[in-house]
Amino acid sequence: MSKFQIGSKILGFEIFPPDGEGTPLDFSLQTNGINFYEDVTDTSVHLEVGIIDVFGRYNKLPVRSGNKVVIEIESNGETIKQEMKISNITAYVATAKREMYNIICEPQSAFDNHTTRITKKYTGNISDNIVSIVNDMGGEMIVSDSSSNTLAFCGGYRRPLLACTWLAKKCINGDMSETKGSAGFLFFQTQDGFNLLDIDKTFDAADKDNVINYEYQIGKNTLDVSNYYTLSAQPTLSVNHNLLQQLSVGHFKTANWHYNIITRKATFVEYSYRDSQGQMKSSADENIIPDGIDNNYSRLLLQITDNGAMAPSGDSKTKNEESYFRQAQSTSRYASLFSQITKVVVPTNLNLRAGMIIFLKLPEINSTYTTGPQSGLYMISKLCHQFGGDKDYTGLELVRDSYQELS
Repeated sequence: MSKFQIGSKILGFEIFPPDGEGTPLDFSLQTNGINFYEDVTDTSVHLEVGIIDVFGRYNKLPVRSGNKVVIEIESNGETIKQEMKISNITAYVATAKREMYNIICEPQSAFDNHTTRITKKYTGNISDNIVSIVNDMGGEMIVSDSSSNTLAFCGGYRRPLLACTWLAKKCINGDMSETKGSAGFLFFQTQDGFNLLDIDKTFDAADKDNVINYEYQIGKNTLDVSNYYTLSAQPTLSVNHNLLQQLSVGHFKTANWHYNIITRKATFVEYSYRDSQGQMKSSADENIIPDGIDNNYSRLLLQITDNGAMAPSGDSKTKNEESYFRQAQSTSRYASLFSQITKVVVPTNLNLRAGMIIFLKLPEINSTYTTGPQSGLYMISKLCHQFGGDKDYTGLELVRDSYQELS
């Protein structure tokens, strides 16, 4: 008999009084659907809970923005436990016998990001600086891929998580020139903590045999607990290489003008995605560039070079390792990663995280074989665990940059 079961159990859902003291009230029997969200482009996880209140607790506790919330849910032997604060209350409706409303919750780090600033000077490895910023604000890094480049910069009263996102775009792993290469990491939060993810390294380490596999079986009862790793619905492809959008961000070819304010001279560097493909780790083999699409530049960038500003000696000949030319490389890397977006629904799986790689087995047309171009490695860009309400499931938004070659 399968060890997997359909459904989940709310082990606890407590809302504390606004002052944080006193006895919290248990709302676990008054929930009307719980959604938990993760996103590789978001520095915070989110929790949304629908509540049907027949005891008038909304004003008795009272339930207000800022209240502490502790929730714990179990599904298939795995648990998710979060301590958060209510950031917003929406859709409040009161009738003669009940009150209905939704509460939106965020972790403490989401609030600290607005009340904290970074002010000191940072030097050295970029990934180390990101870890330092997160630790200083009381956060916890779960995954921290190391970058190979350095950067000297001043905090400038930036919000800490905004600064980490800004720095992640400048990270590289390995050597890169001004005309080609790959740059840009992902900085985001999951239920475990903060992550700094090297896209190329993540895909390079992933293989069909070392990641979770999901399969779509036509006509199969997907609620059968013996088929836990079967998609619960037919996948939908929402974005498939939006060419105009890729051109607007300079995905294929970018012209970079760099102006040196000391010498008052401008230099020109051309970035080519075609020349960079060998340095990017893609999700699959097929990577087609439309004929003639990169004959001309689709984006022009003008940037100021930073010479001497962060050098201890103030020498104007010393170039800061900020590497101003990395903007074209990181923009191209992100555009490539999000060029294909597929949405799937799977049975609730609390082991999944945003940023993980999974392998999809999708049948070819007029065939049951799952070795076609649609199958392959995908990264989870967005994730939603839904508990209660009509049903329990995990919704995934998957991204990849290329198709698997037809075999």
